[in-house]
Amino acid sequence: MSSYDGTDRIGPFDVVRVLGDGGMGKVYLCRTRAGQRVAVKVIRRELADIHEIRARFNREVHALRDVHSPYTVPVYAAETITPPLWLATRYVAGPTLEARVVEQGPLTERQVAELGAMLAEALAEVHARGVIHRDVKPANIILESGEPRLIDFGIARTTKGTRGLTLPGTILGTHGYMAPEQLMGQEPTAAVDVFALGAVLAYAATGRPPFGTGQPASIRILQGAPPRLTGVPGALGALITACLAPGRNDRPLPSQVLSVLGALLAPEPSADDTDGTVPRQRTVPVPDPPHRCHVPAKPGAGDPCALRPFAARLLDTGLTRSLLRKAVLHDAR
Repeated sequence: MSSYDGTDRIGPFDVVRVLGDGGMGKVYLCRTRAGQRVAVKVIRRELADIHEIRARFNREVHALRDVHSPYTVPVYAAETITPPLWLATRYVAGPTLEARVVEQGPLTERQVAELGAMLAEALAEVHARGVIHRDVKPANIILESGEPRLIDFGIARTTKGTRGLTLPGTILGTHGYMAPEQLMGQEPTAAVDVFALGAVLAYAATGRPPFGTGQPASIRILQGAPPRLTGVPGALGALITACLAPGRNDRPLPSQVLSVLGALLAPEPSADDTDGTVPRQRTVPVPDPPHRCHVPAKPGAGDPCALRPFAARLLDTGLTRSLLRKAVLHDAR
């Protein structure tokens, strides 16, 4: 049994083994007393002893508790005051996107578009809660039943009240997936996650990082070199290129990425739709349908159904029926 600081427990959890080791700390597979598996990220002791790091970690954990997306993992518990600092989340047993591509090759165009739509939705929710991930990469995306789960918020930061909490000269992230401003140590914004999303989609579509690996990749990014997108279809390639724009203000928002990918995923018009006699009608929510979802809204809400407004927003983005069903079911929980 693996241990942390000479013990076999982290908080209330029994350590099973190490899952990963990064710049900010280690991730352990642990079990609750009842046997439930959880993933516990432990911040390195030398970092946890720094007051600024503890303050930032405390704010991040509180922000992450408010993130509710089908494509992230929920926070179960955390220690944010006394070292060792740790964060426990649901354990996802599937392979990482990196492992999937290495073992089976690049994804199809449709699979990349579906992956991108789900990750863009996750980032939109994360950013809406004031959190920036800062290390979106294939190794931090676990595939569960074909869907992504964005994990490892160990170097994330909140966008409110955190200016100056990153230590001077510290660059947190992964070569090949960091935006130019991130590499230069500037204050990060949500745009760094969009840049990383573009690099992730390029990797998924081609089987290789668009700027290469290691420090040479970061040099190419700083030099403004174009991404390597050979073989990526036109519309998808154009979206990835936009995400990888050197200027942060030139990158789309996650909601815009979701809209573009929703259009790419829309079914092609059939012969009956294109003969000029039967125009295709867009699916729209039925006004005031009978309430059968068994999830009533809170007292005083404008709509008696808690799910209908959420479903209407999803329909408006053009998401597929499968994604819509899964998202609504998750929201119902």
